[in-house]
Amino acid sequence: MVGCGRMGAFTSAGVRAHAPACWFPLAHAEAVNAHAGLELVAVADLDAGAAERAAAAHGAPRWFTDPLAMLAETRPELLCLATRTPGRAQLIEAAVGSGVRALHVEKPLCNSVAELVRLEALFARDDLYLTWGAIRRLMAPYRAALSEWESGRYGRLLEAAVHMGAGALFWTHPHALDLILFAAGGSEVEDVAAVLDGVEPAGDALHVRSDPEVVVATVRFAGGMVGHIGRRPGCDLVLAGETGAVAVEADGHRLQRLTTADGEAYPEWRQLPPPAGGAPGGTLAALVQLTGCLDGDQGSLAANARWRRDILMAQRLLFACVASARAGGRPVRPAEVPARLVIDARTGGRAA
Repeated sequence: MVGCGRMGAFTSAGVRAHAPACWFPLAHAEAVNAHAGLELVAVADLDAGAAERAAAAHGAPRWFTDPLAMLAETRPELLCLATRTPGRAQLIEAAVGSGVRALHVEKPLCNSVAELVRLEALFARDDLYLTWGAIRRLMAPYRAALSEWESGRYGRLLEAAVHMGAGALFWTHPHALDLILFAAGGSEVEDVAAVLDGVEPAGDALHVRSDPEVVVATVRFAGGMVGHIGRRPGCDLVLAGETGAVAVEADGHRLQRLTTADGEAYPEWRQLPPPAGGAPGGTLAALVQLTGCLDGDQGSLAANARWRRDILMAQRLLFACVASARAGGRPVRPAEVPARLVIDARTGGRAA
């Protein structure tokens, strides 16, 4: 594991206090130790104190301040990356070069379109497996919502709307885009149109220093479905169709459906029962998928192929949002994103 902070090793007290059970284990090291088929052989962090604390807390026999030295000496099969975004693409490439075949990586993937192009080529390989920190699609409430939707009682899916308050593009909205792509079920993206606040150039028209806030973003898909990102508080996903809707509210605390009962003039929201427990949650669910791929499980391989495609597309859409905003909100196709675009995604001097 590389990165021994909040996501790598020590889940924040606020998340532990308020997130529903489906979010846990969330820290990468906790998830590795919760998986019967994995051994945490080493951790790395540029801060020696952080690396040593994480190794002691989670039982790793070795710790490093140089992740490349860790890769060279331990030769892991699976790598968890919980670093800040700068340099993440290079670490992914180094890991694959050292023989790693499965990676769980925090979001977003990279800071430049040039880095993304290299990662797109790398993960075109069928023998490499990728998951990332936008993990809601693996959690029971979100899977239950999609299953409820697929019952057919709501008509054709028209919109997947995600509301996460006033969220920054790179810090928050990989989650939103991953959910939208999950709901779209593989439909081709036509374009994205976005209005952003706080786009701060770094001396070059194609270099943005800040992590802009998303005012609104709309992703259009072939076939007519639309994905929508707004600023309403709540951490909610709403799947809306011709005759009703299904909602996952408050990060998975509640499931609801919007339907019209006999004799009613208007549809009303009604509580859905909570999903059955038992499935792995949090980051453990991502690691279960990755180890399934390494073991040759066909279901895991198929699910990861879909998710790898969506991860790479979500990253491209992050860049497309900036390209659209700089063009006055004009819709931008994924292939139209400028090749030289760089987003530092810094807030208060710290990168996403």
